[in-house]
Amino acid sequence: MTTAARKSGSHARSQSLGEEIATFVGADSFGTAQAKAVWQKLKPAMPEILDGFYASIAKHPTLAPKLGAKGEKVERLKNAQTDHWDYIFNHEPDLEFEARAVKIGEAHVRINLEPKWYLASYGRLLVEAIPALASRHRLQPTKLAEALQVLVSRTFLDMIVSYDAYENGVLRQQAQENKMDNELASLRSLAGTVSDINDVAIGMATFSRNTRKARESGQAISAAATELVTSVEQIASNSDSAARQADATNEAVAHGLRAMDDVSRCMAEIAATAQESSSNLADLQRASEQIGEFLSVIESIASQTNLLALNATIEAARAGEAGRGFAVVANEVKSLATQAAKATEDITQRIAALRSGMTTTQMAISSSCEAVTRGQETISGANEQMHSISSQISEVSARMQEISQILGQQKESSQEIAVSITGVADLAAENDRQLVTMSATLQASNDRFSNNAQTWFNATSHRSLCEMAKIDHVLFKKKVVDTIIGRDEWSADAVPDHHGCRLGRWYDAIDNENLRAHPAYTALQAPHQRVHAAAKAALTAHAAGDGDATTARLADLDKASHEVLAALDALSEALDTELSTIERPRQERARAEDAACCTAHKRPGK
Repeated sequence: MTTAARKSGSHARSQSLGEEIATFVGADSFGTAQAKAVWQKLKPAMPEILDGFYASIAKHPTLAPKLGAKGEKVERLKNAQTDHWDYIFNHEPDLEFEARAVKIGEAHVRINLEPKWYLASYGRLLVEAIPALASRHRLQPTKLAEALQVLVSRTFLDMIVSYDAYENGVLRQQAQENKMDNELASLRSLAGTVSDINDVAIGMATFSRNTRKARESGQAISAAATELVTSVEQIASNSDSAARQADATNEAVAHGLRAMDDVSRCMAEIAATAQESSSNLADLQRASEQIGEFLSVIESIASQTNLLALNATIEAARAGEAGRGFAVVANEVKSLATQAAKATEDITQRIAALRSGMTTTQMAISSSCEAVTRGQETISGANEQMHSISSQISEVSARMQEISQILGQQKESSQEIAVSITGVADLAAENDRQLVTMSATLQASNDRFSNNAQTWFNATSHRSLCEMAKIDHVLFKKKVVDTIIGRDEWSADAVPDHHGCRLGRWYDAIDNENLRAHPAYTALQAPHQRVHAAAKAALTAHAAGDGDATTARLADLDKASHEVLAALDALSEALDTELSTIERPRQERARAEDAACCTAHKRPGK
């Protein structure tokens, strides 16, 4: 203490920590020679002291694991303790002394010895050492007092210097652990974010693919709709033409009806002499709804009219001068019948062009008409048929007009459809462009996320690797999907198997039995293997152009992917809870590296 009084503050600051503490506690009042002498008295008692010390540790549930399985480290620790006490009492408290104490204090931080047990161990050893020294100075109270002062001062000197390093080491470890925990939390949050975002990205990719297909289909439908409009226009044009021809035919039939009325009046005058010229008029009542059949009826009537006109001409010739007027009328009727036949033939050609081959469905209406015995009856029957034909042609004309109007409406509707489909295709194309931009933005985000993940990733941490594996896995799946929709290029041969990725290498390298036996660990292998198999199968099917197989394998990939992520979540949670004791790889490695230092320099309290 006298030395401490003599030293100035500036001089004290130039000392090592060991020298400064030694000055304060009075350890420098006793030289190294005195310390060595005390050690010579204490050394023979060390085996008994250490036996009691480690026996106490072995009984304590918290401290006993520090001795190894079944106390296998005890003998090495006893030897290390003896060597360390020897160093304490045989060396000056200089910088080397301090450096040694710092190293040992930091080693105790790495083995996670709590401060209370660290300091209590010093007290436990002093409790054993003081009686040992007292027994060797029973009749020498002065020397006993000096020996105890040396023991206490040297012990406290070592304790304080090493504890300073211990405390600083604890703070550094806490800071490091906080940093690791923060980085793990950031990595875990990032893994969740990447998973969520890429679920959206994968959905967008699928939507983009569907949009592209919709655009292509829309363009094809638009082209087909345009062709439909053209076809409808052609059909409408033919329908209009057929309607006009039907009107013309109807007008010709009307002329024929008027002529037939004239013939009927003439036939009344010569009814008595025209009995022989009558013939049965073919039964025209089987006229069908088809336009071709109507035309056949017209042809039949025109032919019969010609025949009647011929018969009338013959009868007029027989009648002589009295039948001359009737012959003129008969010729006119014959001319009108010829015109009706020509008009009917023209309509037949028009209808044939419109109906595209449907003229084969026109069947000739039965021409077996009984010859009229009387010209009046023949003309009357023909007149009735002409009226029927006129009515039917009028009906045909009306129907053709309706068809023309409907086709006009169909044309407008088809044009609207074509315009709408074109708009849909254009909108799909714009959506696809926007999706491409969004996909590029998401890919840039993925790149940034990946860089951040690499910054926060700790390769020695099982928990950190679990979170990194989630990110790797999500990006793996996205790369497969991007390839299939044409946003990336990846062949099935380039896809690693489930042992070759980061997750597989970590999984295979784990040798901790507790971890390997955990259900979350065992649940990971099968879906992980299926993920890689499904990815290869999907890319193979895509390369072969098999869309159905590609879709099916992508569904397998997605299902197995969710199982992998669920297993990783469960494993990460287990590493936070029941498997937390193995989740300190950095500390485990440090313990392995510093075990020799920790045991070789054991001091009181170790």
